[in-house]
Amino acid sequence: ADKYFRESVYDAYIRDDWRLRPELTINAGLRWEYGAPITELFGRLVNLDIAQGFTAVAPVVASNPIGSLTGNHYPTSLIQPDKFGVEPRIGISWRPFSGSSVVVRGGYGLYQDTSIYQTTALNMAQQPPQPSPSKSLSVQNSSTCPLTLANGFVACSGTTPDTFAVDPNFHVGYAQAWQLQVQRDLPAALVMIATYSGIKGTHGVQEYLPNTYPIGATSPCPSCPVGFAYRTSNGESSREAGQVQLRRRLRSGFTASVQYTYSKSIDDDASLGGQGPVAAGAVSQSTASPAIAQNWQNLTAERGLSSFDQRNLLNVTMQYTTGMGLGGSTLLEGWKGRAYKEWTVMSSITAGSGMPETPTYYAAVPGTGVTGSMRGQTTGASVYAAPSGLFLNPAAYTAPPNGQWGNAGRNSITGPGQFAMNASLARTFRVKSRYNLDIRFDSTNVLNHVTYSSYFTTVASPQFGLPSSTSAMRSVQTTVRLRF
Repeated sequence: ADKYFRESVYDAYIRDDWRLRPELTINAGLRWEYGAPITELFGRLVNLDIAQGFTAVAPVVASNPIGSLTGNHYPTSLIQPDKFGVEPRIGISWRPFSGSSVVVRGGYGLYQDTSIYQTTALNMAQQPPQPSPSKSLSVQNSSTCPLTLANGFVACSGTTPDTFAVDPNFHVGYAQAWQLQVQRDLPAALVMIATYSGIKGTHGVQEYLPNTYPIGATSPCPSCPVGFAYRTSNGESSREAGQVQLRRRLRSGFTASVQYTYSKSIDDDASLGGQGPVAAGAVSQSTASPAIAQNWQNLTAERGLSSFDQRNLLNVTMQYTTGMGLGGSTLLEGWKGRAYKEWTVMSSITAGSGMPETPTYYAAVPGTGVTGSMRGQTTGASVYAAPSGLFLNPAAYTAPPNGQWGNAGRNSITGPGQFAMNASLARTFRVKSRYNLDIRFDSTNVLNHVTYSSYFTTVASPQFGLPSSTSAMRSVQTTVRLRF
């Protein structure tokens, strides 16, 4: 609460439409966007000045941004600005057959992640030696370094009070997105749309623990500093998806849409779709750091399915309206007409395959006190050959061999399938010319169907293979509103 963050943001763009022919339109533009790295009004940001090979570290403060180890001169943000924010955009709409309803659309664009500096600045603002109440330390509890509730900040040998550092040449990440779509009208007020889309991410966030080693191994550099997370921008990601949608336009009071998506997403960008251990100085999970890599010397081993990868997804929406007519005088007369008309019934169904999960081995990385970044060791048994009463096979993984990192892949387990059905019923009663009474009933999980959202995937845990959580039970909400 005592920090005063400052950031300047600039952008400029040019865009135009070219209607080359009645059946061909091109929309193109060029955007430049620059968000400066965040500074603090009184220079109370702290990064680490790092010697080559991570053999030594020393804090560098924004109020005096000169590295004591390297002699480098840093900007007051302690991160070099990345001003090359050129983002081209183009879109094409084409009707290839005269007199036909077939329309082809395509587009390409480049988009930057302009909010990337926020969590980094929050971490740098809560480290010593700046003159503030901030204090951070990463220490593993042991008999030689006991931690107590009375004193959880014991400066033992081999630890550093600064638990976070960022590459001063950190690049702003960007995504290239492209899409190709074909649309055609069909009989009975139907429209079919087929879409292919792709995204390629570059300069994604990666985070690792320098100078760490597996449990049971000997430290390759006992004098090198440990206990801090280092953030870089060398991550990459990709996603490709094919989608088919069949939509019925509103006709005779009924409209509906069925959409199926097949997709695959892969990345080694640890900030996509989830958060890892709470970062140094983070006050809540909302400011948590990206997931930390298991082996800081083998970041390619982090490449795997994205945590949001859902191979198959089906979405169905339906809506039916019983019709309109003041006083119930159209088609259906009397009290039956007044009771029947103007009701709107809506329903949505979502069904999909499971989301990826990681077989995690929970133990502190030596010398850091950080847990949750290590993975289990595969045994060769199928994880899906589960014994009775379980959904996953505990025998598929074991603790990593002494002195080695686990060889299980990140997000290598497919979680439970997803299903949800919601519904609503609504009507507006015209009480008088200026008074309307709205009544609405909304229900989530209307079938009260139990769906597991994830499994316990902690290796060597007695709960491995059991559901860890379920979807919410059915709920119904009634809303009555008088408008005048």
